Amino acid sequence: MRFVTIVLLFSTTTVHAQSLYLKYGQWEQMPTGLREMYVAGAFDTLSVVAIPQQAPVARYPNECVSKTGLSPAELAQSMKDYAEAQPNVQNKPIPNVLMRYLISLCGLPGGPRE
Repeated sequence: MRFVTIVLLFSTTTVHAQSLYLKYGQWEQMPTGLREMYVAGAFDTLSVVAIPQQAPVARYPNECVSKTGLSPAELAQSMKDYAEAQPNVQNKPIPNVLMRYLISLCGLPGGPRE
């Protein structure tokens, strides 16, 4: 059931993100300070709870970053470093790239790395 919830969350984030958010290539061309603010905003959107059943999945990004101690600037740079090594994310919206980075960093919610 948890896997289904994660898939549904990602699929709704993907559709929503494609219509509202910059793609990685566009984001990468921004000045560093703006990139950091943009990632902070995208990070906040990943933590928004739509329904109570999604609360554990929505809390996951905050818990992950809290455990690692990354500042917003470090999060943006780490995500950029990750994306440079993943050519398949170059055309993805920033929230998708960010979530993929967080999964690579901390694993899936409820997974063994958590």
